[in-house]
Amino acid sequence: MRLKHSLVSGLLLAVGVLALRALPQQDKPKPPKSEEPYTLQVDVDLVNLAVAVASPSGNYLTDLKKENFRIYEDKVEQQITHFSPVDAPFAVALVLDTSGSTEGRLARMQDEAIHFVQQIHPDDEVMVVSFDDEVHLETDFTSNRRAVERAIKRTRTGQSTQLYEAVYLALEEKLKKKRERKAMVLFTDGVDTSSPTASAKETIETAKETDALIFPIFFDTSRDMRRLSRGPYPGGSGNPRFPVPGRVPVDTRSPRQRDDDERQLEMESHRGRGYLHDLAEATGGTLYAADDLDSLGGAFSKIATELRSLYNLGYISTNQKKDGKFRKLAVKVDLPNAVVKAKKGYYGRKK
Repeated sequence: MRLKHSLVSGLLLAVGVLALRALPQQDKPKPPKSEEPYTLQVDVDLVNLAVAVASPSGNYLTDLKKENFRIYEDKVEQQITHFSPVDAPFAVALVLDTSGSTEGRLARMQDEAIHFVQQIHPDDEVMVVSFDDEVHLETDFTSNRRAVERAIKRTRTGQSTQLYEAVYLALEEKLKKKRERKAMVLFTDGVDTSSPTASAKETIETAKETDALIFPIFFDTSRDMRRLSRGPYPGGSGNPRFPVPGRVPVDTRSPRQRDDDERQLEMESHRGRGYLHDLAEATGGTLYAADDLDSLGGAFSKIATELRSLYNLGYISTNQKKDGKFRKLAVKVDLPNAVVKAKKGYYGRKK
């Protein structure tokens, strides 16, 4: 049975699985409003950073110590108080778009997602969420790989896309409560069509407050949408999403309508990719692209490698002003020519 998300956290089913159900808009808890967009609220000014270090050839360096790192906030060196090596466990939310665009592809997507789970650290806990017309919690966080694989295989194709709702619920209801290192792997085209309450801006704000890395995989579905817009195939009710040998779909649109539809598709695809880029940029993650199913496995593998190569550093900022201003960050290591990747800054707390 597929489980729907609920905004009422803490409801424990008899089988021990949390299900999230969509509530009316007025019942949904909202993050505090602020005039400063995308403000990150940091408890007692504790700043956490996920850091990857690579050699000039691109190989990750995974045996560094706390003493190898230096952190600068607005050019002022900070004292590192927290350090986790690359083998510290992660809580990984695997969030999969199973809307209508996955029709005919779901089995391959499931196989690649299972292969990804097999590649990450065995101590990492994984939660599986799928979304289409609704958001489904397939399994809560668990290190049982068989349970995770069964959850992935349970996913089914729906119709519309509650992308923002899925991201918000996974962050607010689940990841925010985890104390270990946190990450979300999000497979989607970035286009939301039916979220009842959540918005793009709200999910980015929540992502920063949750302090979770987000690794989106952008899957371009614009070609499928072009097929859909051409209309049905002659002589039958074939699905226009997939070509029928020997038949050409009947396009009854006017030239002007075709041009308008093409511009709309390009705008939606650009907006979707931009949203995913913003999620990754805001959290210190990386945006990957899968132009087709053949490249999906490679994107998953790159994320698995990056997750196994991340250090976590933490410090209490020497800047105690509650001005809500952006603070630039720089992380350096005492190795010549090393390439360091970390988020570029954060917004301090406001009064």
